[in-house]
Amino acid sequence: LLNTFQCQMLPYNYTTVSSFLSIVKSIEMEKFLKFFSYLNRLNCYQHIMLFGCSLALPECISDGDDSRGLLPCRTFCEAAKEGCEPVLGMVNASWPDFLKCSQFQNKTENDTTTRVCFSPHQEKGKQSLCGGKESFLCASGICIPGKLQCNGYNDCDDWSDEVHCNCSNDVFRCATGKCLNYTFVYLSDEQNCACHSQGLVECRNGQCIPSAFQCDGDNDCRDGSDEENCSENQTLCQEGDQRCSSCPDPCGASPCELRNSPANCSQCEPITLELCMNLPYNYTYYPNYLGHRTQKEASISWESSLFPALVQTNCYKYLMFFACTILVPKCDPHTNQRIPPCRTLCVQSKERCEAVLGIVGLQWPEDTDCTQFPDENSDNQTCLTPDEGVEECSPSHFKCRSGRCVLASRRCDGQADCEDDSDEDNCGCRERGLWECPLKKLCIKHNMICDGFPDCPDMMDEKNCSFCEESELECANHECVPRELWCDGQADCSDSSDEWDCVTLSKNANSLMLLTVHRSAADNHVCADEWQENLSQLACNQMGLGGPSKTEIVIENEQMQDQKWLSLHSDWKSKNASTLHALLVNGQMCQSRSKVALFCTKEDCGRRPAARMSKRILGGRTSRPGRWPWQCSLQSEPSGHICGCVLIAKRWVLTVAHCFEGRENAAVWKVVLGISNLDHPSSFMQTRLVKTIILHPRYNRAVVDYDISIVELDEDINETSYVRPVCLPSKDQLVQPDTYCYITGWGHMGNKMPFKLQEGEVRIISLEQCQSYFDMKIITSRMLCAGYESGTVDSCMGDSGGPLVCEHTAGRWTLFGLTSWGSVCFSKVLGPGVYSNVSHFIEWIERQIYIHSFLLN
Repeated sequence: LLNTFQCQMLPYNYTTVSSFLSIVKSIEMEKFLKFFSYLNRLNCYQHIMLFGCSLALPECISDGDDSRGLLPCRTFCEAAKEGCEPVLGMVNASWPDFLKCSQFQNKTENDTTTRVCFSPHQEKGKQSLCGGKESFLCASGICIPGKLQCNGYNDCDDWSDEVHCNCSNDVFRCATGKCLNYTFVYLSDEQNCACHSQGLVECRNGQCIPSAFQCDGDNDCRDGSDEENCSENQTLCQEGDQRCSSCPDPCGASPCELRNSPANCSQCEPITLELCMNLPYNYTYYPNYLGHRTQKEASISWESSLFPALVQTNCYKYLMFFACTILVPKCDPHTNQRIPPCRTLCVQSKERCEAVLGIVGLQWPEDTDCTQFPDENSDNQTCLTPDEGVEECSPSHFKCRSGRCVLASRRCDGQADCEDDSDEDNCGCRERGLWECPLKKLCIKHNMICDGFPDCPDMMDEKNCSFCEESELECANHECVPRELWCDGQADCSDSSDEWDCVTLSKNANSLMLLTVHRSAADNHVCADEWQENLSQLACNQMGLGGPSKTEIVIENEQMQDQKWLSLHSDWKSKNASTLHALLVNGQMCQSRSKVALFCTKEDCGRRPAARMSKRILGGRTSRPGRWPWQCSLQSEPSGHICGCVLIAKRWVLTVAHCFEGRENAAVWKVVLGISNLDHPSSFMQTRLVKTIILHPRYNRAVVDYDISIVELDEDINETSYVRPVCLPSKDQLVQPDTYCYITGWGHMGNKMPFKLQEGEVRIISLEQCQSYFDMKIITSRMLCAGYESGTVDSCMGDSGGPLVCEHTAGRWTLFGLTSWGSVCFSKVLGPGVYSNVSHFIEWIERQIYIHSFLLN
């Protein structure tokens, strides 16, 4: 019975073990199918995944008492090879030798009753190839959820999911017959639109672009017509401009390299690549021997996935040591130069492991030419060889009793990956040196217990962490402070948690929102004696809301002594207090016998008044000025733009934590807002210096988890149509899978960084599906994934720290993600982009802004 996830498109339910497949079993079914899944993401042949699955899991055909496997037809194999062999050649690989098409049979015109082979054309219903009506088979050979068919979105990347649809009234029907969401901008649906009516310039192909994009050196029209008939004065760079497409030397001295170069060239740096954290040395030098310029680039490279997978084959004892010497070369602290591996180590690794790669049609990385490394006995150059006791498995692997290395993520996953099943032994939390959450049986590290961050679903890891006296209350970090100090306007807990959420609004029986202050573990209403409008403003600001739209004085008919009241301090006007509750005291008479009720407005957010058009573009494109007014650029000299960022309030910006690695000094940073072209200043542009950088205390650079930071600007922004904040979600507001959202940023396109803001539409992907793309990484609840199975957005539209926003009611946009890691270019090989899940961090964001706005300042 079939149960393989990657092969859900097969139109049959039963398979058989074929003698042909003994070689597949020897290299493990999972690796075999992964090879075809990589080809599938390269989009080299529309039915490549179907071919691989029908080969690995052939249909079982019963013939009386006998049964046989139905292998792919020769023509099917030849079509797959013809489509994908050129693509493999681009990465110095070739079509696997064991998949010679001549070994397969072909059906003939006389084969009317007996099926001798399998081809994708013999099945009529597309749903059946994807395992039922819940899925749809695209012409490209990939399966998408059936609910995405005929929804006006190009989920297949070839529009095959939108063909032969009965277009509903709210969907546009193109001349080609495709159903298209009205907000899209494409070719036939733009035929009767006038660009000049929108204040734009028309390309020769009918596309509309801003006039400022003409003759600026970039092809913004798909036909390049915006760069034709330009005068020399229009195309020449102005004095002081830098227009460089690539920089070969990261430590060069030309102006071009200054923009893209690392800050600390020719220096040793600590090893942070998780794969190589157990080496006998701690410092490395970049670029490495594979051409990667940074450790982050190495961590997402093809080689960093190739070598760990190869280690599992047990082809060579010291393969992981060799891999790390070229991924993170040892740095000599005296010369600041890299130390290469010895040639014999390279030769032995290649000789023993290259054949394993050949089985799946892959080649040894060409940059690891062993002749470039010195001999062990060389007199004039030092090189590295492994000691006898060197670790054979990386920190990302588990070592079986047999000595084989398997991925650590497969330890205790319920399936035996070691030949001796040792990866499934002693799988209890205690046996693994972990602590078990009581209800969900989840294992967490001991240092995560009582650290102020709930990790168990029932928060049991943060309970019974301290033993406070009856007269004390427990802080979030489990310290104890006296009750009477709780919400007194002074931070007594070291994490300031005694001053969190002190001022709230509570609804009474008449639906009035009464101002309520939490003091000494009890809720108190506020006496209206001497109340003034500026106090209402302070209260609303303290709750993170806008100005009060209404203040009401409510007369209390009940006996005052039966209720808890706080009154303004007698000399509150002379007190220099930043919070409302610091101005309030108890024990005073309330002369007016009345209390304060407030109606606070929410700060306006998520609107785009300068975006005159709400149309979307298929795939990705250059964004028009004002379409994303919350997008900002995080910059540092001399490099200029480093990361994207997002404006969430007049003085506050969000970005990811890894942007500040090694540069946490606020004085070297600035934030530029209201800009769409980094190369040309805009009249809408605003620049603010950075006052404070707040990294999440749990940020882990090794696994890129808790990748978020808050930036405080030195002064408020001036809110305009081109600079305004995005909305934040509530902590319970989660974006659902298959929701379509947008990413923006100055990412990378080809080999250069575009100077114009890019935008692209992506679909939210479930965490379970996302995890299937990343063997070496764990996708956590702090992450969000987005992209397409088909890789529709095929350029890097977002860059680190940039926003992922989704449109909600009344045209408001909400921030759900910050570009963090993964394939932010949506490569069809590397999988989806991974974003920091903003909803998960809302409480932390709000508390940090409150602490720095009202307590520390």
